Amino acid sequence: MKNPLQDALKGKLLSLMMARVVMGLAFLGIIAYFQLKGISPTHHRFYPLYMVVVVVGIATILYAFLIHRIKDLKRFAKIQISIDILVITFVVYITGGVTSYLSILYHLSIIAATILLGRSGGIFAASLSSAGYAVLLDLDFYQILPQSYKLFHPQVEPIWADVITTIAINILSFFTVAYLTGYLAQKTTEVERELEEKEIDFDRLKELNQLIVDNIPAGVMTLNEQRKITSFNRAATDITGYSLKDAYHRDVESLFPGITGKFNNPGIRSEIEIKTRNKEKVILGFTVSKGQGEDIAWVVIFQDLTQLKSLEEELRRSEKLRALGELSASLAHEIRNPLASISGSIQVMRDELKPIGYKSNLMDIVLRETKRLNSLITDFLLFARPPAEKMERLDLSLLVKDIVDMLRHNPEAEGIEIVSSLDGSLYIDGNQRQLSQVIWNLMLNAVHSMNGKGRLTVRVNNSREDSLPIPLKGKGRFVEVSIEDTGKGIEPEHLKKIFDPFFSTRPSGTGLGLSIAYRIIESHGGLIDVSSTPGEGTVFKIYLPVHTPRDIKNQRGGL
Repeated sequence: MKNPLQDALKGKLLSLMMARVVMGLAFLGIIAYFQLKGISPTHHRFYPLYMVVVVVGIATILYAFLIHRIKDLKRFAKIQISIDILVITFVVYITGGVTSYLSILYHLSIIAATILLGRSGGIFAASLSSAGYAVLLDLDFYQILPQSYKLFHPQVEPIWADVITTIAINILSFFTVAYLTGYLAQKTTEVERELEEKEIDFDRLKELNQLIVDNIPAGVMTLNEQRKITSFNRAATDITGYSLKDAYHRDVESLFPGITGKFNNPGIRSEIEIKTRNKEKVILGFTVSKGQGEDIAWVVIFQDLTQLKSLEEELRRSEKLRALGELSASLAHEIRNPLASISGSIQVMRDELKPIGYKSNLMDIVLRETKRLNSLITDFLLFARPPAEKMERLDLSLLVKDIVDMLRHNPEAEGIEIVSSLDGSLYIDGNQRQLSQVIWNLMLNAVHSMNGKGRLTVRVNNSREDSLPIPLKGKGRFVEVSIEDTGKGIEPEHLKKIFDPFFSTRPSGTGLGLSIAYRIIESHGGLIDVSSTPGEGTVFKIYLPVHTPRDIKNQRGGL
């Protein structure tokens, strides 16, 4: 695991090594310059200075080799500082000792130690420099060290008081530099730590913000100035089926046709219909707001309203059917009584008068039309209030199988390929006559839509919870009957009204067949759903509650 402090110290050590190389090269250049120009006297020997440069170079190479292999970098830094101070002491010695001006190099070493190790490092370097400098000047004053290695010799021999003063002034300067640089290093470290903490906070806030954006239930995407997608959250992927990789930098119109037409009114809720990656139609409700520009020029927040719209349509249809049903029942009763009187009177007149010719034909027409009106009124009453017939335990798969077999032998289904997939033993509570009527009518409608050529696919299976329409979610288990044809399909504007009473696309239809089927399934606690693509076909799905044993019903009723 990486240690940020170790990495920082390693970086500083590398910088010190580079500075050491630069100073060594500069030192070498100065020496060469003096020799080439002949500025120095001939007795001056520059070879010790060349040796210093060589030692610095070799030491730097050794440091570079060891820096990635040594774990205790603090100790490694102290060793480098100690060697630097030793080299500086030698340079001060050969450049004059007591009279050398290069004692200033100690200050550079102290500053470097403080930068590397903080205030303690500076005190360490100042102490070592003081000891080295004091010992050197003492030895030099008493001429214990060989004088032949010196490049410069003082014209006047220094007195002891001057030596003591020089040592004291330099030691004071060493510790002053160590204290001041240590103070600055401490403040710098504190500022760096605060900045690092703030940077960590910013990173955490960024992660938190991204987590919130990814987990909100609404889709969020951003667009640049060219209205190309620059971000796409998880909900946007769930709604559209496109991942960020799929959507990134694509023109928004390619995925959301018509959406840019709403950009002139930011902040206003709008709706569009799009196709997901799986070619499913989805209704989106969205708002657009202006961003900060560049990659976030526009922010679009959207939600999938498809199921909500379906629920609204279901509620609207139920309310409409209920209201029309009550009206139809009232009208049917009001019309049926006088109609029965008319029919009875005509029959009496016909029996007593025994009309012939066109009069007999007129009476036949009246009787025939009264029967038709009576049949229509019966349908009204069936639509208004489906009779509460006896419910019984039914094997829906067996019921559908019998209807499919009957349809296969029906002349109207000639030329139609009928395919069935029926799971066995799927029991429901229902009325066999009513359910047979609904399923038969739906299959017959599918056959008529294919004009003698196509495929009718009938399936019966347990419906998954995630595939149930919104009105049925959380209401238990359901059996699904699917009737799919490859006919001409239903236009979208007709699909919305298909269960409305008196609506029919066939000239001879009364418009009550599907309305009655809807009310029958509704009275069974189920639902009819329909989807259609013009030119491709239609799918009707019937959802009916799974049979619940009587003892379980009684237990629920007693809770």
